Amino acid sequence: MDEFVILADRSPDLVADIGFEPAFELTLHYGRTQTEQTPRGKRIFRPITGGTISGKIEGTVYPRGAGEYSIGRDDGVTDISEHVLVRDTRGEWLYIRNMGYERADGYYRVTSWVDADVRSQHNWVLGLFFLGVAIEHDDGKVTLRYYEVL
Repeated sequence: MDEFVILADRSPDLVADIGFEPAFELTLHYGRTQTEQTPRGKRIFRPITGGTISGKIEGTVYPRGAGEYSIGRDDGVTDISEHVLVRDTRGEWLYIRNMGYERADGYYRVTSWVDADVRSQHNWVLGLFFLGVAIEHDDGKVTLRYYEVL
């Protein structure tokens, strides 16, 4: 494996520090959960019925444009796969893709990317990577706090 390593790639002047900056918060409302058993685990589908986004992006979640398509594994971990459509206060559309996991103890993290029109005021999200920390509420809503990876 050493033949694939170029020591110059590890030079401190070529490796950037990693930081996190708060970006936005997304609260999702869900419809009725549907499940079915698959060879990989329990397939979980929850339609997204609404929600809000706040922070560097302000707006609402489009109610019929997305959902959660996760897998509940036998070890109690759920592999999260979610698609979200957001419309900002000016009418511009954004697409958020979440992938991650939720453990039985409530630890819930996603890695995310956001897609926007290159001509929009939100083109700053293009090419960036976000980490989301999720909190589930008793009423079934989920709030994700997103951090831009610097």
